[in-house]
Amino acid sequence: MNRLNVRFFSIGMLVASIIIFLYGFFFENNSAKSEPTAVKEGYTLVEKDRLDLFKEKIAGLEKENAELKKTIEESKNAPTNTAEQGQDQVFMFEIREGMSLEDIARGLVGIHIITDQNDFINFMVQNGYEKRVQPGQYEFKQGISNQEIADMITK
Repeated sequence: MNRLNVRFFSIGMLVASIIIFLYGFFFENNSAKSEPTAVKEGYTLVEKDRLDLFKEKIAGLEKENAELKKTIEESKNAPTNTAEQGQDQVFMFEIREGMSLEDIARGLVGIHIITDQNDFINFMVQNGYEKRVQPGQYEFKQGISNQEIADMITK
């Protein structure tokens, strides 16, 4: 092999290398990108590990939701009627300064002293008790009448 042959061989190798490089740069590089250029409106791209994290969180929240639903169902099935629980139960209730009659009635319904908030409010207003309510700590038994409640909280 003489010098001229070696030169042409090296020039051929150089040209072939440049062609391969340009082909790879312009054509193969686009398929190597993993990011799609078109994203549908309303969707967000998420990496796979983050997606797995989200799925784990969703599974945990669904489990917690199922437990809460079960607890709510159990509390609904628990006896809440005053006849079933007995009338000897005593409940403490605090009336604070500035509480409205609606707040008091809502609290009494919450501890099952009264059954209808509106009946209690109407009774208090019709008999003139709404302005005489005194703040303080009160003990109520289940099953007492609106009159007994009014007598206790108006002193």
